[in-house]
Amino acid sequence: MRQYNGKVAFRVEDLGASKIAERFGVDKYPAIFVDEALVARPEDFYAWGEAPSGKYLPWRDLANRRRFQADLKKMIDIRLSGGAIASLPAETRDQPAGGSLPDIAMTTIDGADFRFGDLRGRPLLVEFWAPWCPHCLDTLKWMKKFDRSRVDIVAVAIDAPAAEISAAVKQLGIPGRVALGSDAVRDAFDGPPAVPTLLVADRNGRIVRIFYGASPTLHDDIDRLLRTL
Repeated sequence: MRQYNGKVAFRVEDLGASKIAERFGVDKYPAIFVDEALVARPEDFYAWGEAPSGKYLPWRDLANRRRFQADLKKMIDIRLSGGAIASLPAETRDQPAGGSLPDIAMTTIDGADFRFGDLRGRPLLVEFWAPWCPHCLDTLKWMKKFDRSRVDIVAVAIDAPAAEISAAVKQLGIPGRVALGSDAVRDAFDGPPAVPTLLVADRNGRIVRIFYGASPTLHDDIDRLLRTL
């Protein structure tokens, strides 16, 4: 943005409180807008468990990230010159159900190993979080209310140094297993690209819903869903 000498502003909005995301029916992120036009959907950056088809996939490839930067610059230049940008239709899917938790080896912050298959028998909440994410921390503190004999919790920490993760765990008393994320874990879950992302699985390990972001009704939605499992 610096190259535009103050003519362009960059704004990040929380998905659960974003009016423009609500207007376009976007329920995942990242989604990119230039003014009021949707120019890149979440599916352009991540596969979300489907066959990869997004125009910037695989995102980890430098060439695709540079392609996105070039496309975005082109659209900004069009707007600055007085031109119009056609908005993409919002073709996001509902929060996906179905599929099972991957049978990947996980390691807790204390060095203990486990697999999601070891946790069958009761509903499971899997929260992808980071110490710098306020919404993540609010949800993890809220999870303390659950009876661990009825609900299992795995908090997967990503995008932060181990020291910061340990400090947050000590300060908040995060419930359940606190596991360390890795590239292998991200690949196994087809993301997630950002935090917070929360998965709810039934007692057989089947994923019944994924919550992206932190909507104002997130905790009530989780409570209602758990009562059905």
